[in-house]
Amino acid sequence: MTALAEQAHNKQGARLAAHPLVVLEGIILLLAAPWLLFPDIAPVATAAALAALALVWLLALALDRERLPRTPFNLAFALWGLALGVGILVSADPAETLPKATGALLGLAAWRYTVVAVTNRRGVAVAVGVLLLVCLAFSLTGLLSLRDLPKIPILTAANPFRNLALPGLDRLTTHPNQLAALITLFLPLLVSLVIAPRSGWRWPRVGLAVVGLLVVGILALTQSRGGWLAAAAGLLALLALWAAVLPPSRARRALALAVLAVVLVGVAGVLWIGPRTLWELWVSPPEATALGTLRTLGVRRELWPWAVTAIGDFPFTGVGLGAFRQVVFRLYPLPPWPSYDIGHAHNIFLQTALDTGLPGLVVYVAILFVAAAVGWRVARRDRGFRPVSLGLLAGLVGLHVFGLADALVIGAKPALVFWLALGVLASMNKEEMES
Repeated sequence: MTALAEQAHNKQGARLAAHPLVVLEGIILLLAAPWLLFPDIAPVATAAALAALALVWLLALALDRERLPRTPFNLAFALWGLALGVGILVSADPAETLPKATGALLGLAAWRYTVVAVTNRRGVAVAVGVLLLVCLAFSLTGLLSLRDLPKIPILTAANPFRNLALPGLDRLTTHPNQLAALITLFLPLLVSLVIAPRSGWRWPRVGLAVVGLLVVGILALTQSRGGWLAAAAGLLALLALWAAVLPPSRARRALALAVLAVVLVGVAGVLWIGPRTLWELWVSPPEATALGTLRTLGVRRELWPWAVTAIGDFPFTGVGLGAFRQVVFRLYPLPPWPSYDIGHAHNIFLQTALDTGLPGLVVYVAILFVAAAVGWRVARRDRGFRPVSLGLLAGLVGLHVFGLADALVIGAKPALVFWLALGVLASMNKEEMES
């Protein structure tokens, strides 16, 4: 696209983004977001927020002006909406389902609005900025949840928020592991924007580097061992993706050698520890290590088989969105853990099947494959979008490495960022196709 054609495209896109219906939807979404994130505070306001969103969508459909643009995600997202509906309808625990349902609907609404509102390359840059600001806001708010974590005493002592006590604080907090999952998702994006070769976009690298160091510190304070490993996996994936997409050069060879060295060190470490020791850690996890207790491995060892059993008992519908924490004790002989809250199955794929059934799991995996294909296509064809695309792909890798032993569950408050990231990928794909 020539400079003149790109300028004309940007002007046309700006006019579309400023359409009154798009502006109205953005205002409604912004006003509705707090009530959908915290639906139990004011149920009437939550219902009004849902009704307002439905009304503006119906209005857009009736006018046939701001209908959803065609993206590779559309079919998968339509099926995902059906799967969520099934998971909501079959739940026998509405108190558990409500916050997950409104959170999931907010995620879909955020994805839709990103795709509708982003109509030019400048809009993509704005969407990336909004994504990073939302991530940073969740991360800073998440600091409030890092009080008196017992795993690693030295990190507990280093936490300046450990004695913080404010009225109503619990409503604003999120679980430290979910905060760690959020950081594994967007930390590779920050790093990718900092290390990317110069291109048409000018990113504030120093500012992004400072934010990256800040969130690394927050990640350390979460004391989430799974989060640390997942973040390392995401950053390793980022280096591998950059090595794969760059043209032959010294930088590409250096990245490939760095990735190979890290993989060899990891394999050597596993061999040095030995399969027998690793099996003993799984079967009989120690109460005390340099990184805190590993007794939660025993919880997972007992929980996962019953999660698989529940999926077998409810294969097409799941047990209900967010309802597993009640169903698992109601239907199965799982021993109670008074000091441990079973909020989910501690595996994103098991939990998705429990929430929406096996059909929902298939759709969720399909969404991930579409995201991978779209992100890789954009990274190969558009140097300007490449740092964002590769950063988001690496973040998805890190998030789902985390999801092997934990989960950023459907409808969780920080999970909003996941759907925003998919919206950015869809918008970049749309803009690259039109350029």
